[in-house]
Amino acid sequence: MTKLYAPGDTGQAICPHCEKRVTTTYAYRDVPFDDGSGVVKGILAAVCDTCDRVAAIPAQSTPAIRRARDTADIPLEVNLLAPEIEVLDAAAFSIDPQSTTRFRKAIFTYYLTRFERDAGELEAAKELLKSLISARKKQHKAAHRIKIPSRRLSFKLAPRTERKVESVLTKSGWNKTNLVRGVVAMVEKDILEDRSPRRIEELQEIAEAVNA
Repeated sequence: MTKLYAPGDTGQAICPHCEKRVTTTYAYRDVPFDDGSGVVKGILAAVCDTCDRVAAIPAQSTPAIRRARDTADIPLEVNLLAPEIEVLDAAAFSIDPQSTTRFRKAIFTYYLTRFERDAGELEAAKELLKSLISARKKQHKAAHRIKIPSRRLSFKLAPRTERKVESVLTKSGWNKTNLVRGVVAMVEKDILEDRSPRRIEELQEIAEAVNA
């Protein structure tokens, strides 16, 4: 049976700071992750009575640490040409006219997951990206006097999503900019050109949750 501790309970632990066995008192503290990537706020911990620093974490606080780690934001920022951002926004509008820019991230994550799980879909995206790059070059030549602006696209990703990003980058040989452009290419084909009922239905279900 797991013992549950309460604030004010006492115990003993090996304090990593004092480097010896000490008496402890349980209290709520902000505790940094071991790797320094963030802090979990206000969890119950065994506090060293000698140095007043966290000496140990009881099992009951482990879920809070895991949740905090899973929701720690990792930025993904890329520069895309304005027409590519417009593809995402046009697709988002066609899926849900009430959607906001938050839905861009949902679309990106949807395709990222598909790329990670389905090698065939990733290969299709790579071919579409080649076609997209070629088409953009032709547009530049045709409209060489017209400046096409770039825009920054920025997402905050959970660690588990960041791991998917790294997995897809390894499999594809892309950098992060081309990963996002690969998503844009697939979105343009699936949603704006083919009007795939399956893709649209799946994304509409996601939109109901994201835009609630």
